[in-house]
Amino acid sequence: GIEVTALVTTLGIGSLAIALAAQETLGDMFSGLTILVDQPFKVGDRVELLELGTWGDVTEIGLRSTRILTTDNRTVSVPNSVIGKGLVVNFSVPSALYRIETTVGVAYDSDVAFVRSVLETAVRRQEWVVADRPVDVLFVEFGDSALNFRVRCFIDDYLDRWRVLDRLNSVIFTALSENKISIPFPQRDLHIVSSSVPFGGSRDA
Repeated sequence: GIEVTALVTTLGIGSLAIALAAQETLGDMFSGLTILVDQPFKVGDRVELLELGTWGDVTEIGLRSTRILTTDNRTVSVPNSVIGKGLVVNFSVPSALYRIETTVGVAYDSDVAFVRSVLETAVRRQEWVVADRPVDVLFVEFGDSALNFRVRCFIDDYLDRWRVLDRLNSVIFTALSENKISIPFPQRDLHIVSSSVPFGGSRDA
């Protein structure tokens, strides 16, 4: 005969598994509809999913998942329910305009006003800097061995951010070198205390 208790238990577990799977599917579909209606991003936008560390261009938005082409040319399929619960940064809106920044340290005997003037002038004259946006040179920190400045400027397209960051760092290094402003490196002073006690001997001897 058929063991009724075992059959009921099996059916119960199976029903629970089906219900959980259906709930997950419905959650993905509901989130997909929300994305399509709310439009936090659209196909072609470059986004970053902060919790997942995923960054790339949206290639497809489906009911269950969204596909993203990463910057290393890999397609990632992300369930819409995961996207709906996380933070999404859209780099394509309101425009492709993007602010880059870098930090540089100068020697403690540097003239702060002179450093600020040198860096701002050098950065402003670059053709890749958006002319009608501010260039900031901020004295942000007393470091262990340097006065730290943060340099910020706007560029036309976030897609160029890494190439432009390389140029920005190069411009800063050249400007400081040409104006004899030192970029220090961490140093440690070692003090050796001499002793009149011979090695292996005793002070009381």
